[in-house]
Amino acid sequence: MTTGSLRIAIDAMGGDLGPAEVVRGVVQAAQLRNGSTTLILVGDETIIRAELARLKSVPPEVRVRHASQTIEMTDKPREVYRRKPDASVVVSARLVKEGEADAFISIGNTGAAMAAAIFHLRPIVGIDRPAIAVTLPSATGMVVLLDVGANVDCVPRQILEFALMGEIYSRKVLGVAQPKIGLLSNGEEESKGNELTRASHQLLRQHLPGFIGNVEGRDIFRGQADVVVCDGFDGNIVLKTGEGVAELVMGMVKEELSRYKWMRLFLLPLRKGLMDLRARLDYRAFGGAPLLGVNGVCIIGHGRSDAHAIVNAIRVAETAVTNNLVRTIELAVQEHRVTNDVQV
Repeated sequence: MTTGSLRIAIDAMGGDLGPAEVVRGVVQAAQLRNGSTTLILVGDETIIRAELARLKSVPPEVRVRHASQTIEMTDKPREVYRRKPDASVVVSARLVKEGEADAFISIGNTGAAMAAAIFHLRPIVGIDRPAIAVTLPSATGMVVLLDVGANVDCVPRQILEFALMGEIYSRKVLGVAQPKIGLLSNGEEESKGNELTRASHQLLRQHLPGFIGNVEGRDIFRGQADVVVCDGFDGNIVLKTGEGVAELVMGMVKEELSRYKWMRLFLLPLRKGLMDLRARLDYRAFGGAPLLGVNGVCIIGHGRSDAHAIVNAIRVAETAVTNNLVRTIELAVQEHRVTNDVQV
């Protein structure tokens, strides 16, 4: 790969921690790559350059693309790309569309990022609804959960599309040779679940050899499946619940181990184990969630992403691009002929 041959646009104006943290993460990522990737900070040029000036060393691969508008919380996501065509997230998506970037990352308004990606990159032919796929820790490794918020209401054919895309992501990006696919339900039996779940079960069993049947919420973290599919309503609840439980567990461990002074004697030997546990449960280590099903790589990060999470989001984007994720999904959809052959 030639110097700077991979180009990634990063929306610098979103996120709970502000542009300073995004800029810091981008500079750290550039320092780790020795010129292999060009990182384009998109947003208010004056603010971005002021933050860059605070840092001691900025690699030449870090560039700035000015965007004059920003997304407000009151903005309706589906109207953003029309009302604010020069918003940082819209410009980031447009850079991918026009071939000036290979991927874009946003940790701001999720709905706005999705709308910009769908409008500018367009869905892959044969994919009805793009889906957000998040990687979660499990007892056996990592599990891909989708959709986690892009589509609150779904039909069975869309669940099948999610499963197909999730299987490809698990295989191409996470390196799972033969991903096992599970359908989130309130019981393992084929008869369990609502109407959507039962109809989706039949489609998945018919079209995907790797389908292992229904899985319950607890099975996600046990690692029973490599990919778990559901509608965006249920998926978002699972994601937020998992984040809350992880924070609760780490907080309770810290509280109990520091309750009495004599317990502090045992903290030093346990330090490495506790740090490893924290790392396994830390959402920052997974960087961001790809929006699968659009004609370009779009990574949506957590709103609370710090510099460490930004570094990992860039890694996720690089992996998706170098593994030709979009083209692989496109070919798989054509092969399965989801839209034409599956009648729901």
